Amino acid sequence: MHDNYGAVVAWVESSPLKPGCGSLAGQTFAAKDLFDVAGLPTAAGNPDFAERWGLPTQDAWAVAVLKQAGARLVAKTHTHELAYGMTGINPHFGTPGNPKVPGGIPGGSSSGSAVAVAAGLVPVALGSDTAGSVRIPASLCGIYAYRPTHGAIPTQGVVPLAPSFDTVGLLAANPGVMERFARVLLAEALPVVGFDRAVILRDALELATPEAQNAVERIARRLEALGLAIHEKKLGLLTEARETQRVLQGAQAWGFHQEWLVARQPRLGEDVRRLLEMASRLTPGEIGRALGEQVRLKAEMGAWLSPGTLVVLPATPSSAPLVSELQDPEKALAFRWRTLSLTCYASLLGAPVVSVPVEQPGEKPIGVQLVGPWGSDMGLLALSNRLLGPH
Repeated sequence: MHDNYGAVVAWVESSPLKPGCGSLAGQTFAAKDLFDVAGLPTAAGNPDFAERWGLPTQDAWAVAVLKQAGARLVAKTHTHELAYGMTGINPHFGTPGNPKVPGGIPGGSSSGSAVAVAAGLVPVALGSDTAGSVRIPASLCGIYAYRPTHGAIPTQGVVPLAPSFDTVGLLAANPGVMERFARVLLAEALPVVGFDRAVILRDALELATPEAQNAVERIARRLEALGLAIHEKKLGLLTEARETQRVLQGAQAWGFHQEWLVARQPRLGEDVRRLLEMASRLTPGEIGRALGEQVRLKAEMGAWLSPGTLVVLPATPSSAPLVSELQDPEKALAFRWRTLSLTCYASLLGAPVVSVPVEQPGEKPIGVQLVGPWGSDMGLLALSNRLLGPH
C-alpha cells in the first residue's frame, strides 16, 4: 500500500483481535494521530508532544472497539498541529496533498484521515471533531463525514482539544461503510428516526460562495425528492455562536496545554501559536459571559431541531483554497473564522451531523451538513445512504 499524498504518519498493519469474525471483518481503517495505538507514539501533529503524552500502552477506546468487531487498523494519519486548525497545513511534518484539488488544502484538523480516504488508501478513517475537524476536510476532499451526538462515543485515549466539544468522528468513501462503522461505535444504542422537514439556514448561505450555495441547493432537491418539505429561514445567531465557541474552546485548549507550553516551550507552528496566545489572554469575565451565552444559544438554536427536522448548511464556505494562499497566517485565520461560522451550529449544540459531498464533473468538491436533533445519529446515517442514488 503506497501513500503518495503524505497522509500517513505510520503504517500499522495490525491484526484484529478476532480475525475473520465480527460485523467489520475484512474492513480496514486508519486513525488520526490523536488516537492512541498501543506501542506507537501519539504525536498530535507536533514534534515535541509525544514525549509529553508518553508511549501508549493500550489502544484508544474507538480503535479497540473497531478491532474487536473485526476491522484491521492499517495506518495512523497526520493531523493539523494539536488538532487546533482547519487548514491541514502542518509546518513540522508536511501538509497532506488533496487528491481532488491539486495544490488545495486538505482541510483540518483531520487532514491525513480525509486524504487517506479520498486517495483510496482506506475506506474509513477515524478523526476527531471539535469545531468541524472531520466535516471540513471531508468537504474539501469530496468524501463523507459523521460527527456524533456529543458524548455518544467515548473519547478515551484521544488527545483532547476542548472536551466539552470534542467528539470521535468518521470519514468515509461512501455512506454505507460509514454507517457500518458508526453502528459499532454507537453499539446500536440509538434508534433510527425519520425526517420529514429540512430547514436551510439563509444566513449560512450568505457566508458562502456561489459554489457552496449551489451545493446546498442540489442537496435540497434530493431531500425534496425523498419527500421532505424544504423551508428556508434566517437564524441570525451564527456570529454569536461562533464567538461563544471560540472563547470556550480556546479556554479549554489553553487549560489543557498551559503547563506543557510554559514549562517546555515546545516548537509550534505560527498559526497554532497565535491561537494559543489568544486563548491565554481570555479573562474570567469573558469565559463567564461565554458560558452564559452558550446556555442561551443552545436553547434558541436547539428549538429549531424539533423531531423530524434537519438543519441544512454548507460544511465550508467554499471549495478548497490553495495551500499557497493560506500560508499567510492572516488569510488562514480569516478562513478559520468564516468556516467556524458554518460549523459552530452543530458543535455548540452537541448535535449529530453528516456531511455529504457534492461534486460534478469538472467541479471542485464541497460538502453540505445535515444536522439532526440529539440522538438522531442513525437516522442521519440512513438518510445519507438514501441520498446517494440519482435524483
